[in-house]
Amino acid sequence: MTYKAEAPSKRSDQIGSKPKRFWKTVEIKADGPGYGVTLDGRAVKTPKGATLVLPNFALAALVGREWEAVEETVDFTAMPLTRLGFAALDHMDSGLDAALAEAARFAETDLVCYPSDYPQALIAREQAAWGPVIDWLKSELALEFVPQTSIMARGQPVATIEGVKTLLSTASVYARAGLMAAIPLLGSVALALALYKGRLSAEEAFAASRVGETFQKETWGEDAEALKREAAMRHDLTHLEAWFRGL
Repeated sequence: MTYKAEAPSKRSDQIGSKPKRFWKTVEIKADGPGYGVTLDGRAVKTPKGATLVLPNFALAALVGREWEAVEETVDFTAMPLTRLGFAALDHMDSGLDAALAEAARFAETDLVCYPSDYPQALIAREQAAWGPVIDWLKSELALEFVPQTSIMARGQPVATIEGVKTLLSTASVYARAGLMAAIPLLGSVALALALYKGRLSAEEAFAASRVGETFQKETWGEDAEALKREAAMRHDLTHLEAWFRGL
């Protein structure tokens, strides 16, 4: 018998409907070319029934810690690395075309390519945060992201969009799962790639994606709901950074 985790999208928020912890031991075991997580010797399964296999021991160990940390019931909202593993195995091959289309849409209107035109203090901050990333993408990944203006927006070069698609399609399903979580979170393919490749830390990527919001906060004050959203975003980026570094 194997343990099959419920899909988060189908899980009720009621405690009584969540799977209860039944296991005493969590182990990492070699499984073909990778490593799986077992609960009392039973392999963890994805929502679609595949055995959860990670590409290396280090990443499997990180996922295993999430299962070790479960107390009475399984709460997948508290298990971001497990969810990334599920997404990698259940969706990244079958959903490749959709992923490439979504990444292309974000790249066409990438955050770092639409700087403000006023005030000068904000322009300077955006340039300091985004300019080095744009330069790095061109020199290291041969991706030329071209800054636009509201008057003369022409979109990104075809070669850039195709380059983004090629990078995603040739990445492992594990890397692709992380990127497809990071891109909409940051609103930027450029910043997501910089986080993936280690050019930016989670905190640096967060700051770069929130230059305008931070400037407004300094001008008009903080908003409680915005602070909650920022805390959640920081939390997600921290786990994405751990995922990428574990690959």
